[in-house]
Amino acid sequence: MIAAIVVLYYPAQPMIERLLSSLMEQVDGVFLIDNTPGSASGEPPFLEGFGKPVSYVALGENRGIAEAQNIGIKLSIEGGYSYVLLLDQDSALVQGTVSKMLAAEKGLLESGARIAAICPRIFDRRSGARPAAVRYTFGLVRKISGNGLGDQPIATENFIASGSLLRVDALKKIGLMREDLFIEHVDTEWAFRAQSMGYQSYCAANAILEHDFGDDTLRILGKDIYLYSVLRYQYKLRNEAYLLRVKTMGWGWRLYASTRIFYHLMLYTMTSRNQRGAFVSLLRAIGNGLRGRLGKINTSND
Repeated sequence: MIAAIVVLYYPAQPMIERLLSSLMEQVDGVFLIDNTPGSASGEPPFLEGFGKPVSYVALGENRGIAEAQNIGIKLSIEGGYSYVLLLDQDSALVQGTVSKMLAAEKGLLESGARIAAICPRIFDRRSGARPAAVRYTFGLVRKISGNGLGDQPIATENFIASGSLLRVDALKKIGLMREDLFIEHVDTEWAFRAQSMGYQSYCAANAILEHDFGDDTLRILGKDIYLYSVLRYQYKLRNEAYLLRVKTMGWGWRLYASTRIFYHLMLYTMTSRNQRGAFVSLLRAIGNGLRGRLGKINTSND
């Protein structure tokens, strides 16, 4: 049985209705974990008429995506589910996405693979399809499109959490998400930790998930740059800096990340409205990451 775990944060009703509708024939149950400050127990309006078993958990505050995912995972295990499907509220499954991921997993298991996660190919509604898989070597990243590979799964060293299908038995051995990361690189750390334990993640390139990246996009030199709040950038840079210290991340990713931190610092500063304030807060975030100061960022000092 498959449980979908959807993390909510100020959810818009049409968006959630779209996501839930896409889940109708593809999962056996749904856990909605609401990180919205002030959220309260009780059935929200977007659950009316939804046919699958749905559990809504209001956390009342933003505890971060990692803790919300872990709450959903624990509920799924208690409910006897054998898979969890992680989803963001701004995603939607294309018909047949889950069955194609399961088919890819079946073939891999028959070949003796130890699987951490199967992920779909992500289609950004603003900019189009993203690479199906990524691999890191000597500080460089190789992005694999997945075009023409059909239903052949592709090994990937990293994946986007939304849409990823995780086996519960593998989760029990690899462990849950690191809650002290709060948000950003939570999926990255888990994927590399799994790999260090002999588990590989794969992308089923013929399985498609629609997803919205960023609050907005900016096109620079023919490349789409996803724009977020400065606070989101703080988490990204802090966690990148911290993970440079973590051996399970592997040398390939750590070399790549070390060459990108300054680039990200300048890019996020230049795309912010308050560039001076952004630069100071982002530099502080990098320092906190290098010192191992994690958890929820206190914005009262920024």
